[in-house]
Amino acid sequence: MQWVLFSLLAASIFAVVNIMDKYILTRWVENPTIPVIILGTVGLLASAFIYLFFGFSPLSCLNTALALIAGVFYVLMCVFYFRAVKIDEISRVTPLFYLTPLFVSILAAIFLGEVFTQMKYLGMFLLVIGAVLISSRNFIKINPGSAFWYMLLASFSIAVSQIITKYLLEFADFWTVFSYIRIGAFFALIPILYFNFSDLVSIVRKHDVKVLGLITMNELLNLCGVLLITLAIACGYVTLVNALGSTQAFFVLSFTVVLSVLYPQILKEEISTSIVLVKLIAMILMFTGAILVI
Repeated sequence: MQWVLFSLLAASIFAVVNIMDKYILTRWVENPTIPVIILGTVGLLASAFIYLFFGFSPLSCLNTALALIAGVFYVLMCVFYFRAVKIDEISRVTPLFYLTPLFVSILAAIFLGEVFTQMKYLGMFLLVIGAVLISSRNFIKINPGSAFWYMLLASFSIAVSQIITKYLLEFADFWTVFSYIRIGAFFALIPILYFNFSDLVSIVRKHDVKVLGLITMNELLNLCGVLLITLAIACGYVTLVNALGSTQAFFVLSFTVVLSVLYPQILKEEISTSIVLVKLIAMILMFTGAILVI
């Protein structure tokens, strides 16, 4: 059951990263693609470090191409995610990642043969319902905005990346798979860097290099979460790992409530009784779903 521990640790780390993402995009960075560029650069440096100290396992040309494609889809996920974070509350955006289990379960059943009991699929259904509910402000009317559609695309993109990751782990160790995907992500970032380089320079001039330092630290933390997820996928079923990761939404909600009450200068969100009640009910659904999939 190591995959359970790895999944929960990754979820808590990603929650901290999510809150820092919102803070950075609210206070310092107007262009939501800037953190994606830094994330890709950090990933490439991490891959070089892994190669120097551990080396890479051999991959066929086909599997190398698949790893690079997984990296492209990872970048697409980041682009859609940061755009959603820019326009909505982080405690509403993050849970929508957990439309991902729906895509993962379908893709895993088709391409990996991962078929489970009805109770496990019920758990995944509850996770998805909870994620959608937490994005709404009441029980009566759910009106998806732009952030919802960005996150729908982000969820599909990360689902494709994770399915490819699980497939590649049958042929190579997780260090190699992790690194090759990061390399693919960096290559996908080259056109993004070309069109947004002037914005990156402008941010450094305006806020000094400290903004790059903070974003880099945050993306290093994010990379630790990605590594834990890769380990979890290596130990367990990708569908169940992805579904259990939905507990990230609980960590985000808890952190945002505490910050909104104690440190509103860092993060301020709506925390009225009715809104928190909707989110708590959604959390109960998601926890119930998480229990069913274990």
